[in-house]
Amino acid sequence: MTFERIADDLRQQIRDGELRPGQLLPTQSQLMQTYKASSLTVQKAIRLLRNEGWVIARQGRGTFVTRSADFEDAFEKVAGDLTQQIYSGTLAPGARLPAREVLAEHYAVPLNVVTNAIALLAGNFLLRYPGELPGDEVYVRDWDDHGFATQLIHGRLVRKIRDGSLARGATVTVDEVVDTIGGDPESADQALTFLALEGRMKKAHQRNGSMAYVVVGGEFGTEVPVTVQPVAEPDEASAAPQKAFPAAGVADLAYKLERALERIEELEERVERLEGRDAD
Repeated sequence: MTFERIADDLRQQIRDGELRPGQLLPTQSQLMQTYKASSLTVQKAIRLLRNEGWVIARQGRGTFVTRSADFEDAFEKVAGDLTQQIYSGTLAPGARLPAREVLAEHYAVPLNVVTNAIALLAGNFLLRYPGELPGDEVYVRDWDDHGFATQLIHGRLVRKIRDGSLARGATVTVDEVVDTIGGDPESADQALTFLALEGRMKKAHQRNGSMAYVVVGGEFGTEVPVTVQPVAEPDEASAAPQKAFPAAGVADLAYKLERALERIEELEERVERLEGRDAD
């Protein structure tokens, strides 16, 4: 039998309830014997069913008929891993993602799970499509994208704080961040501002009058910026990944946070002047 006919038969068994959600599919050897087919033919049939979302492979355990919860787990797995690859530098800024079919094969998940995970990351400033509409080509955003640069710098600084590379009490400046991580001064300053508002850093005036940031802790929050948090919420992410935090909301929030921080600095300067006047 051809792999399409084998896939059709297994698909019908799932529809009829002979193979129930969560049930382990017969092994490759059993399927070869049942359908009098080669191992390659059986593998292609299983791959087709997996890409269509009928079954899901679990490493070391076998292939199972898909349950609704499997889609949630698979979505979180793909979106989370791609996000971490971007933040760790495994997927460098400007790099092209492997084809969806390759990713589906790598993660052993349906194609639509990969498509939805990519759509989420694209909506969160991490990935981009060359054209106006989603297509086969998908790229990691580049440093010249301000929103992406801010998120990437933020994420990498958080990783450094959490793994101890930036210890409590360490001081960093905008220029140092640009030199060691990349991006532009504006993106670096905005990322540091977010870290200050999250309680991971605090601003400090240096003797030469410039501004620096001191690490005060790394136990709060997650390893990635807030705009990627839907990855850790499978119910919302799997049902409607397109409703992720909109790009416009990020820019507006960043603007408001910057204005609020400037206002706080003004008030601090006034307090310092008043205290100096009282001392005189």
